[in-house]
Amino acid sequence: MSTTFALLAARTPGIIIGPIASLLGIVYNALFNFIYSISPVNALGMAIILFTIIVKLIFTPLLIKQQKSTMAMQKIQPELMKIRKKYEGKKDMESQQRMSLEMQRIQKDNNVSMLGGCLPLLIQLPILYALFYIFQQAYVYVDVVGQNYDAITNVIMSIPVDTRLAALSDIIMQHKLTVDVAQAADIKNLISQLTLNDWNTVLNSIGSFANELSPLLDVKTEMEYFLGISMVTNPGLSFPGILVPIAAGATTFFQTYALTRNSSAQAGASAQDPTMQSMKIMNYMMPIMMGVMTISLPAGLGVYWTVSNLIQAGQTLLVVKFLKKREAKLEEENK
Repeated sequence: MSTTFALLAARTPGIIIGPIASLLGIVYNALFNFIYSISPVNALGMAIILFTIIVKLIFTPLLIKQQKSTMAMQKIQPELMKIRKKYEGKKDMESQQRMSLEMQRIQKDNNVSMLGGCLPLLIQLPILYALFYIFQQAYVYVDVVGQNYDAITNVIMSIPVDTRLAALSDIIMQHKLTVDVAQAADIKNLISQLTLNDWNTVLNSIGSFANELSPLLDVKTEMEYFLGISMVTNPGLSFPGILVPIAAGATTFFQTYALTRNSSAQAGASAQDPTMQSMKIMNYMMPIMMGVMTISLPAGLGVYWTVSNLIQAGQTLLVVKFLKKREAKLEEENK
């Protein structure tokens, strides 16, 4: 009987994301060890939350820079609107080029960069890619999890190959994976992808080996599950996993709505302003996109995104309030 099923091998980060993942993995491992020393229950989830808080604090200077750029853009919106109105209805290339040049001159004269508000997001994208690997393959980056996976792998590899194949074959095919059950590396990668129901099926199929495997799986579940949701597997559409993409989408909407509402109010922009129209579209599309994407990503990444949104929304409100007070004070002093 063949011991090989066709599957997707464990993905590894590339030459750019790899070093970022390794560096962040060291930080994540340290945070996990700290939390695990206090309590192993929900350790991965709590480490993700603490990790997110630290990341957002580190990026606070970039957030301030982003808000300064946004407020500067808001100030020149009336002038930009005049230029758009000046060329309204003129769709020829020459008119469009002139309009673009005039708008660029206004931005240059006021030291405003269109990319200033995008910089924090661009910098965070490589981090998000790296976190995908860290959260999906926690056994690679977190020592305690890796030791637990090694122990589980050793027990499974000690099971006679025919029994091992019989216990895992249906599960492997159900998940549409490609695993050679005779290879320890494949088994170790498989461990992170099985659900509690899958493990119950395995335990019922391996006889006395279940006595060795069961306590190791209890440790795995204790570490990896947070509020009843596995942090290393995709949340899917079933309860309670579906709460992760819902939370990711809802907090994305909350954050983008607060930002776009503040921007349009500050700028006094017209509903016909193409920039405001684009922001309104983004306000509805981004939450939907994030919610859908999170369904098929490690739940840990969804938790990171949710907590990140909440923190950034709070940071933004505080930063905007601070910058407005400072600006008002400067204006008062210059009178």
